[in-house]
Amino acid sequence: MSAQARSPFTYTVLRAVPRVERAEFINAGVVLFCRERRFLDARTGLDVTRLTALAPDCDADEIAAQLAGIERVARGDSSAGPIAALAKAERFHWLSSPSSTMVGRSEVHTGLTGDCAATLDHLFRTLVMTPGARLPRHEGWNRANRLSVPPALVGREITRIRRLHYVFQGEVNTSDGPIELTFADGLVLMCDAAADWTLEAYGAAWVDPLPEPLSESDRSYVDRYGRWCAYDVTEQPPYGGLANQTVQQAIPQYNELLELTGYLIRTEEVVLDLQLWAGELRVFVRRG
Repeated sequence: MSAQARSPFTYTVLRAVPRVERAEFINAGVVLFCRERRFLDARTGLDVTRLTALAPDCDADEIAAQLAGIERVARGDSSAGPIAALAKAERFHWLSSPSSTMVGRSEVHTGLTGDCAATLDHLFRTLVMTPGARLPRHEGWNRANRLSVPPALVGREITRIRRLHYVFQGEVNTSDGPIELTFADGLVLMCDAAADWTLEAYGAAWVDPLPEPLSESDRSYVDRYGRWCAYDVTEQPPYGGLANQTVQQAIPQYNELLELTGYLIRTEEVVLDLQLWAGELRVFVRRG
């Protein structure tokens, strides 16, 4: 989908803060507002096990009730009181305002979307339902493999392309996720979106930390939270044109702070364009 077909949106992450004075929290929901598409909605989910591990004496029922109230306000439910009767923009301003209560808010983030409901679902699954790091780490692949600068790619032949997508309850989110390139000389480059909205580059192939057959505890984890899975897309469109092609140009893109935020890789026939959209890695492939 082109940028022209997308609409700007803003969102805030809801945080369960059992003891405000300690400034400790877990993510518990997302509120998304798109003025152009007249969309405002919230999705919440409180992981009571994680919350009580953080603060055993907290009132989880009270926090859950506050989160449910936020959903009602976002949807304009009259049972939520006079705030729910305000215009969508005013309700989002109220819902995203800083709070010192047991339900806090993150700063407001922005992005572009072609499907508000799907974007809200994606943000909820990746920011609320997925605990820990963005990608599961493994002794064979971890942050020690992170590269301080992108490697020299010009003159190297691409032999394999893998995409990493998040799978939850049988549904594969193919709109974003890391990409991994393997070259004929053995070099591996994997690119992923970092939590600070920059592009991370890794010099090793990703290793699945949850190989089959799954243990009972791992199966329980996957059923509840989902998992990352690697897919070989070397022969699949639109990536097929990259296989066995030699890189002619590799242009890293930086922001004003000289942080890596994109990568343009060009072969004789195909351009691979890595961009960050709303904090996630999007991959565009076009004929060069």
